[in-house]
Amino acid sequence: MKRLLFILQIGLFIAMNFFLLQAIYEIAVPLQAAHNSSKGSPQYNSDEEYDPSLNRLNSVSAFMAYCDSQYAVTAAAGQGIFEKQYPKLVQEVVRKRFYHGYSHYGPGNNHLASLVSKFTISGLSAIVIPDDILKFPYAACSQQSLVLMKVLQKKGFKTRKIALSGKTGGHFCIEVYYKGAWHFIDADMEPDFALLDAYNMPSIAFLAARPDVLQQAYKQYPKEQVLDLFSNYSYGKVNAPAAPRAYPFQKVTQFLSYTLWSFFLLAFIWVRKKYLRLSHQPYVRHCRVHLP
Repeated sequence: MKRLLFILQIGLFIAMNFFLLQAIYEIAVPLQAAHNSSKGSPQYNSDEEYDPSLNRLNSVSAFMAYCDSQYAVTAAAGQGIFEKQYPKLVQEVVRKRFYHGYSHYGPGNNHLASLVSKFTISGLSAIVIPDDILKFPYAACSQQSLVLMKVLQKKGFKTRKIALSGKTGGHFCIEVYYKGAWHFIDADMEPDFALLDAYNMPSIAFLAARPDVLQQAYKQYPKEQVLDLFSNYSYGKVNAPAAPRAYPFQKVTQFLSYTLWSFFLLAFIWVRKKYLRLSHQPYVRHCRVHLP
């Protein structure tokens, strides 16, 4: 028992220091900077509408403040119909804010989620918290959609996710409800905005039933790929959490990434006290036996 406690306290001491150093690193290094220092980050495709100047919109509140200011200019010019124009504005900003690529947690940013993901489900490290997604210049279709839904719901709009699937893979988009109808938004694949606007930003059902419009909107992609992708789609629940399992997991691991070292410290102290108590017991018994 004594030997086991000795080994256990060494293991706890090492674990405590490891997680303490990770926590210090996360506090000292901004999330985006930590990730950008790693190799293998997604590369910008010049065909995308990416605007690096919008990287300053690194939180939901900053993003909304920018959209509000842009809409105020439109409204002041007498061209603003909030219910219609604001969703279009948010879509346009998201398209320019990100280029395509999955942003993941890693060493220096929620290292615990990254560690758990390596040994369980790899997708658990893909960021679903909108404020953290906005720390990166790139985001996947689902991540850009999460930002869209978060902002639009905060402004009082109803949204729902749209899951597309075909033989070539899957895709994640959203619909937003205004003016008595649902309107399709795909910020990641960036369909022809002017064309869709001419059709009053139609629903996914309209696009799926009109392959001619669909192909024109996504003319930068192979025809077969587009038709295959839009051949099967499904709706999510209105205003339902888009990542009901991953979101709480990442929130908990985010908290533990800063505090887990303290649990190992408490465990180390408890084991250390027990070890020292056992170490002194033989000496005490020996003294009692030889008392005159």
